[in-house]
Amino acid sequence: MKTIIQISDTHLTDSPENKFIQIDPEHTFHQITDDMIAKYKNIDTIIHTGDVAQVAKAETYQRYLQHMEKFKIPFYQVPGNHDDLSIFPYHQNSPISIIHLDHWCIILLTSAVKGRIDGCISEDQLEKLARLLEQNQTLHTVIGCHHHPLLMESEWIDTHCLKNTDALLKILKKYPQVKAIISGHVHQEAKIELDNIQFLSVPSTSVQFKPKSKDFALDTIQAGYRAIHLHDNGHFETQVHRLAAPLPQINENISGY
Repeated sequence: MKTIIQISDTHLTDSPENKFIQIDPEHTFHQITDDMIAKYKNIDTIIHTGDVAQVAKAETYQRYLQHMEKFKIPFYQVPGNHDDLSIFPYHQNSPISIIHLDHWCIILLTSAVKGRIDGCISEDQLEKLARLLEQNQTLHTVIGCHHHPLLMESEWIDTHCLKNTDALLKILKKYPQVKAIISGHVHQEAKIELDNIQFLSVPSTSVQFKPKSKDFALDTIQAGYRAIHLHDNGHFETQVHRLAAPLPQINENISGY
């Protein structure tokens, strides 16, 4: 069995003292990583599904990398719409990459597009994805990206979803080894099943969005992360963990971020 941890939407700033929507994103991010290390002694890899930065500067990413490297656990990240694609710390400097974990593999895609809030996976990536799935048909597969492929029934965030989900699904239907797609962006937990694939979103490590909201709205629920346990036979189990500490006071009347 392999255990992966999904974190997302850290929204770090260029200074550890700066706030994001009245929350200290550095502090809650560190609380999350402390919690996952305490709960899971054998983490095989950590996947960050985007919006590493709120203030996308080199020093923000460097501080993030230094913190993650302390755990001596392989970690990977994909960019979100708040990240700067020109300085983002891609794995092997590639917008698409594959991670092998014995009987499983994880394929990471870039859905962020410069200057846009919504997402799109480029034709080049889709072609490479199809090749990777063809070449690794014996491996159970998880795909990760930032933008949510399926609608969340939350009108405002659904306008900023992945815009070419149909093209992605057309490829995935040919490859039954794909078991799950993990994504961030929506700052909330969700599990939707379609064509035997589980679409899993994860809470933010910072502030949460209120589910099924017509307009932008913040939730008062705590930050969290997702653990996924991958069994050799293709079965997997997953659970979301949230911080137990009381949520700091937030301004629920903020109209955007």
